[in-house]
Amino acid sequence: MKQVLTPRLRLLAAFVCGLIAPFAFAPYGLWPLMPLSLLGLLLLLKPEQSGFKLGFCYGLGWFGYGIHWVHVSMAEFGGMPLIVSLALMALLVAYLALYPAFSCWLANKWQGPRRLTFFLLWFPACWLLGEWLRSWVLTGFPWLQPGYSQIDSPLSTIAPVLGLYGVTWLVLLSAASAALILVNEGKVRWVACLTIALPLVLGLTFKGVSWTQAQDSLKVALVQGNVPLDIKWLPQHRAASLVMYQQETAAIDNADVIVWPESAIAALEYEVIDFLHDLDGQLLNKQQALITGVIAHDLQNNQYYNALITLGQQTEEAGASSAYYYENPNRYYKNHLLPIGEFVPFEQLLRPLAPFFNLPMSSFNRGDTMQQNLEVKGHQWLAAICYEIAFGELLRPQFTPETDAIITVSNDAWFGTSIGPQQHLEIAQMRALEFGRPVVRSTNTGVTAIIDRFGNIQQRAPEYQQLTLTDDVTPATGITPYQRFGLWPVALIVLLGLASGLVQRIRQRKLQPAAND
Repeated sequence: MKQVLTPRLRLLAAFVCGLIAPFAFAPYGLWPLMPLSLLGLLLLLKPEQSGFKLGFCYGLGWFGYGIHWVHVSMAEFGGMPLIVSLALMALLVAYLALYPAFSCWLANKWQGPRRLTFFLLWFPACWLLGEWLRSWVLTGFPWLQPGYSQIDSPLSTIAPVLGLYGVTWLVLLSAASAALILVNEGKVRWVACLTIALPLVLGLTFKGVSWTQAQDSLKVALVQGNVPLDIKWLPQHRAASLVMYQQETAAIDNADVIVWPESAIAALEYEVIDFLHDLDGQLLNKQQALITGVIAHDLQNNQYYNALITLGQQTEEAGASSAYYYENPNRYYKNHLLPIGEFVPFEQLLRPLAPFFNLPMSSFNRGDTMQQNLEVKGHQWLAAICYEIAFGELLRPQFTPETDAIITVSNDAWFGTSIGPQQHLEIAQMRALEFGRPVVRSTNTGVTAIIDRFGNIQQRAPEYQQLTLTDDVTPATGITPYQRFGLWPVALIVLLGLASGLVQRIRQRKLQPAAND
């Protein structure tokens, strides 16, 4: 690639490399394509060409296909002309492409020959810095981080040790080592042959290691309501929806815990208080517990929350006849809200423009950053609503040694039959691996699934069907290294890589006067 490609062809090649990357993720699962995609980008990255443009073109391909499913919500439910929705989608893709553009721009600031230190320390550090920024700037959108693509690869066993970012680092190390082998000779090539084997060796070393201990299993039933979005929030449909969920639940006899999806009760909690009391009594009689999504309203402060509440749980405050009462503290309020979907920035300006900026229930308040786990059937459940499951560092502070399992609920009907819900499920698998806990995932239309503590999909339901998925869930105890140390090990790797670039820059400045003499 030294003299074959013109600058414009390099940009096109970078776009194609980015376009390959999404096929490493669910539902395709071709995990070797992620390091190969990054390898192609590394080979294209030359000092004489703009690293920013190259990374930007890579990002256009990566996110242009990888998150094209976002357009489904704009086109089908946003009430916008097609050209406007496509323009908004293009803006989102261009914004996300800025992060690989930044990483490549920074990588090209390296001075001097590009050998071991550049490939094995500097470039991975630059890329990880970009990924970290993407996870929190403007509330963050950490979708399609390279580590997620390795759920089915040998590298997945590193997730309980170093977390998602650690797996991403090993993907980068694999790509960088391969690039070293291709562009260097002699001892450098032999060192690269050793480092390219390191990720695989680490993966095999931790294969079969169980960081957490299994407890007695319990039976969990996940109700997939399959309620169409175009009628979900209509007041005239509310009764039919509640009856459907109640009937599905009444037919469940062999489950300890039942889970309904995000906002399964498409109403304010106080509006259906009688229904909740009746349902609570039925659950108590059958010695079952229910976790369900609902819209909570803090009457005192007039604030609204995307919430999970529990029913069928005996408490002293409620008395012997009922476990449920309004504003029972055994609940969870969503903290990380989705822009546009759950809150609208600059809402006075944007809401009048199109229905997309005025979706049902798009004026939520944030729940507290630190909240107690849900206590259900003697177990502690760490809760995450919708895309909160994509933020491991949001969940980690709320994780305690007593946390037994993770529950996540969602309504991915916004994205139709696209690849988005499959990617969402893959993200939940990573959280199971990181924390060594089973994940139960209840959704309106799919993908409803039960994931074991090793990140394997134990059971999954077909999409867009009204059904109940029932299986044993095995809670776990114990702490994984990732849960204990978080991002610190990877942060040290990044700092070491960035320091190598600084040292190289100082060294080159010292060499320049000597060369001029």
